[in-house]
Amino acid sequence: MTRALVSGARPRALVSGARPRALVLGARGGIGSAVCDALRELSVVDTVDIAAVVDAVAPCADAAITGRDFTLDLTDDAARDLWLKDYLADVGSPDYVVWCAGWYPRRDIREYSTSDLRHVVDLNLVAMIALLPALVSAALDNTKSMRLVVVGSQAAVTGGLDVPYAAAKAGLVAAVKSIAREYARQGIIANVVSPGPVETPMAAVMGDERRSFYENAIPLGRYTQPQEVADVIAWLLTNAPVAINGSVVDVDGGLVRR
Repeated sequence: MTRALVSGARPRALVSGARPRALVLGARGGIGSAVCDALRELSVVDTVDIAAVVDAVAPCADAAITGRDFTLDLTDDAARDLWLKDYLADVGSPDYVVWCAGWYPRRDIREYSTSDLRHVVDLNLVAMIALLPALVSAALDNTKSMRLVVVGSQAAVTGGLDVPYAAAKAGLVAAVKSIAREYARQGIIANVVSPGPVETPMAAVMGDERRSFYENAIPLGRYTQPQEVADVIAWLLTNAPVAINGSVVDVDGGLVRR
């Protein structure tokens, strides 16, 4: 049955007063950890990352309130698919899904082997798309709204110094727009947040010369802070009108200005 959403409608979990559940993938990185911090005030937050959790937000707290942390290589097809099947069987369907996973090698295309290229595309694009069949099915089967936000990159628009990375980020945009087009009437709202350079360890690979270039090119004169990206993501998940669907929201200090 098709279920239409009205303009400005909030996710069902917020309307009913129940505490919504968020799933953050790539939760240990600079943007991912900021997203988790922003969402923990609003929801139960389950996290996934290849790096194990090294600190506890609330030691000995009830996982039903604080959420659970999973250590997983998202490019391992068998492990990812088995984990997701078990996770959805347990929770039904998350209210919010945030894709923050990614890897930016910043390598010249001439330095790539085919195997290396595939690994970059697998992590930045294929692994996210591989989650969608089960996530969409769970939301529809549970007749439950779901909001998806994917962290992209302005490299998807301008090109970048790493060809596979830029290509994968462009693919994320197309995937999200397709989900937004096909499933909005069933309550699935999907958007991309597209940062420019962000003050994270991943951005450090660009080096001082490139940092100086960006600081001169960005109208604000600085890198974006992870919390600024996280605030936009939290808004899209919890308070943004559902009419913002299939959109790419730039968070780059005015760098691209499209």
